Amino acid sequence: MKRSDLDLLYRSLDTTLTAEERSRLDAALRQDPALREERERLVRLRSQMESQEPLSFKPGFTSRVMDRLDRESASEAAPVSADDATPDFENALSIMFRRMAVAASIAAVLLLTYNLTTTGSVSLTASFGLNGELYPEDLYDARMALETEGAL
Repeated sequence: MKRSDLDLLYRSLDTTLTAEERSRLDAALRQDPALREERERLVRLRSQMESQEPLSFKPGFTSRVMDRLDRESASEAAPVSADDATPDFENALSIMFRRMAVAASIAAVLLLTYNLTTTGSVSLTASFGLNGELYPEDLYDARMALETEGAL
């Protein structure tokens, strides 16, 4: 069964074919038994579909659905006891980041205190643990860092 013959068969069921297309389809139907079987199957299927009663919902379907939705939304809005309550996502994130912020602040204060006590001077470079010879911008220049170490 050729695809073009099958396309003609499908089109013949929905639209009117030209005389040339009709003669080509008739010749294909005479020669190909599989195409004839497909045509018979489609005609039977179409007649079964046309003879069926249309399916529809029982009367009052929409009101029953809306009533059920109202009941379910009312039951979800019912207050929950404190034992059953679980924090929602935003509250959980807020709690987690609050704890992280406290821990990070304590670590920063401890590091700052350590750096200031070990250097013996109160300056910006000492608070970050840098000595007077090397600045943060020097760390990005590899040549200057190597010269400082005496490698170049």
